[in-house]
Amino acid sequence: MTPNERRTRKRTTRAVMGGFLTAALAVTLPASAGADTERLPAADKAPVTGPGGQYNGPEKCNPVAEDGTVRALKPGECAQFGTVGQERTDAQARNVILIIGDGMGQQEITAARNYLKGAAGRFEGLDAFTSTGAYTHHSVDRDGSFNYVTDSAASATSWTTGIKTYNGAVGVDLEQKPVENLLEKAKKAGMRTGNVSTSEIQDATPAALVAHAFNRKCYGPQEEENSKACQGEAFAAQYRHNGGLGSISEQIIDARPDVTLGGGLEAFNQEVIHEGEGKSPFLPTTTTWTAGKTVLDNAADNGFTVVRTAAELDSVTAADQDSPLLGLFDDGNMKTRYAPSKATADGGSGRPLECEKQDTEGQPELVDMTTKAIELLDDPDSDKGFLLQVESASIDKRSHAADACGMIGEVERLDETVKAALDFAEKDGNTLVVVTADHAHSTEIIYDGQNSVAATTRLRTGEGSSQTIAYGSLPLQELADNPKASQQHNGSQLRVAAHGPGEENVIGQTDQTDLFFTVANALRINDVPTIEASVPTEKSATTYRAGTGDRNAPADPLATCYKVGDDGFVSGPGDCAQFAKEGQGLDDEKAKNLILFIGDGMGDSEITSARDYLHGANGRLPGIDALPYTGYYTTFALDPELGGPTYVTDSAASATGWATGTKTYNGGLGIRVDGTPVPNIIELAKAKGMKTGNVTTAEIQDATPAAVGSHALNRKCYGPEYDKNNKTCQGEGFEKQFREYGGLGSISEQLIDTRADITLGGGAKYFGQTVQAGGDWDGHTWTKGDSVLDNARNQGFTVVTSADELDAVNEADQDAPVLGLFAEGNLPRIWEQTVPTVEPAVGQGVRCTENPERGDEVPSLAQMTTKALDLLRNDNGFLVQIESASVDKANHDADICGQIGEARELDEAIQAAREWVKKSGEPTLIITTADHAHTSQITANDRATAGRTTKLVTADGDELTVNYATAKSNDDEEALGSQTHTGAQLRVAAEGPGAANVVGQIDQTDIHYVITNALDLDTDGADINLAARWEATETGTPGGDTGDTATEARETTGTPTGSSAKMWIALGFLALVILIAVTAFISSRRRSNARG
Repeated sequence: MTPNERRTRKRTTRAVMGGFLTAALAVTLPASAGADTERLPAADKAPVTGPGGQYNGPEKCNPVAEDGTVRALKPGECAQFGTVGQERTDAQARNVILIIGDGMGQQEITAARNYLKGAAGRFEGLDAFTSTGAYTHHSVDRDGSFNYVTDSAASATSWTTGIKTYNGAVGVDLEQKPVENLLEKAKKAGMRTGNVSTSEIQDATPAALVAHAFNRKCYGPQEEENSKACQGEAFAAQYRHNGGLGSISEQIIDARPDVTLGGGLEAFNQEVIHEGEGKSPFLPTTTTWTAGKTVLDNAADNGFTVVRTAAELDSVTAADQDSPLLGLFDDGNMKTRYAPSKATADGGSGRPLECEKQDTEGQPELVDMTTKAIELLDDPDSDKGFLLQVESASIDKRSHAADACGMIGEVERLDETVKAALDFAEKDGNTLVVVTADHAHSTEIIYDGQNSVAATTRLRTGEGSSQTIAYGSLPLQELADNPKASQQHNGSQLRVAAHGPGEENVIGQTDQTDLFFTVANALRINDVPTIEASVPTEKSATTYRAGTGDRNAPADPLATCYKVGDDGFVSGPGDCAQFAKEGQGLDDEKAKNLILFIGDGMGDSEITSARDYLHGANGRLPGIDALPYTGYYTTFALDPELGGPTYVTDSAASATGWATGTKTYNGGLGIRVDGTPVPNIIELAKAKGMKTGNVTTAEIQDATPAAVGSHALNRKCYGPEYDKNNKTCQGEGFEKQFREYGGLGSISEQLIDTRADITLGGGAKYFGQTVQAGGDWDGHTWTKGDSVLDNARNQGFTVVTSADELDAVNEADQDAPVLGLFAEGNLPRIWEQTVPTVEPAVGQGVRCTENPERGDEVPSLAQMTTKALDLLRNDNGFLVQIESASVDKANHDADICGQIGEARELDEAIQAAREWVKKSGEPTLIITTADHAHTSQITANDRATAGRTTKLVTADGDELTVNYATAKSNDDEEALGSQTHTGAQLRVAAEGPGAANVVGQIDQTDIHYVITNALDLDTDGADINLAARWEATETGTPGGDTGDTATEARETTGTPTGSSAKMWIALGFLALVILIAVTAFISSRRRSNARG
């Protein structure tokens, strides 16, 4: 029976019992417990109908047996690369230091960097890695359903044991049987071991390394003193007096790591009930337990050295199996670095706060605990190494509390710890350091100074700018009313990074369970029965060997990116790039062709929801996930007045980043922040004699395609008729964009002047506008009074308007460029719009349906891609940008089906391009990334949020809920069109010559140099004329109405006359106040006269 047949059976068997179990088991606690291994029947699932893909992941990752019952998944069955791993390298490590930022997704990393180091800055630890990848993280409910939002227990169990299990489970499978973990394997191999956390040491992440428990809250031996989550008949078999393995605290002592440091003293003070020998399912134990004594007293009796303060820890000089070290520095979780900053309903519009350090009452810092652990575990004279897990736990805990300052301080602690670990690894030479997270969280960086339906906090960053952070996975009122209210986890994929022997095996797209085998294989402690990889490792990936010594040193963009004071400095190409114009220099191979794919608004959350829906939680996006080299990049824009950072970019500023290597203001296209045009990649490629292309599913004048075909003061300067453009391209200062006023002209006109060999997309409406100035422009004649489209035809363009017409085209070059316009505006989305609800999306999920407006006459993105590549192929090579635009536009509309459909369009286009490259054999660099992150979040099913949610049924046959909570209100007018971008760093992936230069931590502007260096383009000496060709024929400011408005215009904040605009706004506001006062005075006098 195939995995998809089993999934069909999972949806259709045992309907009555399944419905009951779905309701009963839709919680993080197991429904039954103990030694009983009877399999639960699978829950009933809605039939999968409608468009979309199907599950394509590891064949054995199916918790439903052939008889329809739920079975326990085994180690490696859900790993993308089986038990053998990627095998990019077989390097052996002596030591492994695994560092976990609990709840540290892309938003948390970026928000902390912005605050602590600056948008253009770098973490000394987190950002120092060369080898970076992304991994999925999900759990499996005990009814066999995939749960797209994991908790820390199930996720930590994934990397410590290599299995998928249910939320709440610690080191046990779906049948609640213990599974051998990394620490147990390491100890059996004679290695020393350590476990460090800033949480209670019994908490989920540290517990998963040492214990096996039905529920993460089984802290101590006294059932009545534990959380209710570990009380009752279902958990009786966990306790030792009932024959179980015992509490987590007891198992920590029996596991006997050489070093254990954290909080959690309170549970260690519980009295032991069962006495006798210790219990461990995989290790011999020498522990003897005495009933009536506390766990802590029993630990001391069994040789543990117990310390309670930083000073006591500092004095310890040895720790081994004869005298293990147990440091307990708090009754509960350890103190956070920063005092709390609670998000509120109007926090986004308030005065920016600065985080304040608080007294940690003599507790050691995480970096000090880590360096002490390394000191005690490292024995250069031994042939055995060590395994150490370290966790910064309260990134998660403070995110639950909507506490931005608390979260940021714990990321800072993690970064310090990572740097210390890397320093040791550099000196040692045989240590693999891995840093990652267990799950993403609720934090979102939104446009500054704005409130939304979510709770918000506004912070003054170290570089003097302000950053607004939103928490929208919990209703605003609930957060206000309940001090213990908890924001939700987010199901978005996570960053994983590594340095040292075996580091290359984290690059690319993997699963959390793959990390178990990355570590175990590097340490040579993997004795799990072999399961082959479900996908092959690309051969090109095995030729790259990482290491920080192999790349150029990072530049210092903090010193060159921002406008400094009033000295007139304006940053230009390369000034904001992390590795300047030279790039990382990891891969000097040259490419003949470049294909750049952009998923507009496609952050990690959007990638993950698309994968979950189309191919299942353990599936793969066949195009995006196949690219072998992966990294992350920052996306900030610049403030047009102050020159400092704007932490949330729009598509214009971001596209300008990779197109020109230059940061600009939101709304600016192909220009510096002062409005000066800068050459883009199409202009540079044309200067070298290459063919070029520009393909999109948006209006071709939209920000992303416009950035490689024009230079504009504002992204909405679509057409030559001033008064028909959006109001954001009208007013004082914008007249100089237009040709009759001596400017470069509208975007539509410039796209024709750029003369890419092939230009495909929508936007026909604006090509119908009338040209206002005529004459010769670079050898081509513009006729005033004719439309832009007529002028294009007269200048030799072949114009096509349907898929059939495009298919019939046989050539495209400078004599006869191809202009394909397939819609008046944006191309219709392939799937119909879904409308989220304000109340929790309860009940059965829905499937996406075909959009009848997207007929066969509109070519798919894959069709446009293949045609473009065929037409562009030539001896001199080509450069083409291809965009799936409506991932972003659907996100703005809170339309999850529209969003996923456009992600599918992108993935299929990438597949088509890879197939073309394979057949052609041409050395081609393929890059795929996004321009900015967006609003959608994967949240728990049937839970209320601050925003609006939609529940879908995925390729797994299970339910996926997506939340949208960045609009100003949940009313249709706002929520279904005005969800906003977010500021998280983005995934970038590549394949082909120069692809390795995207790994690690870079900036959006670095991509410009990845491209230009691979193609050997001259970024400094190319002869490119960016001046207007005509003198002005008009003066003054044109009049007219405000024309069209658009969602994107709400995010277009930069203008060439920002100060002037603000002055007029202020004067208008003052006049309004005076008018109101006068009216009130007159009304008051009238009432007074009436009374008199």
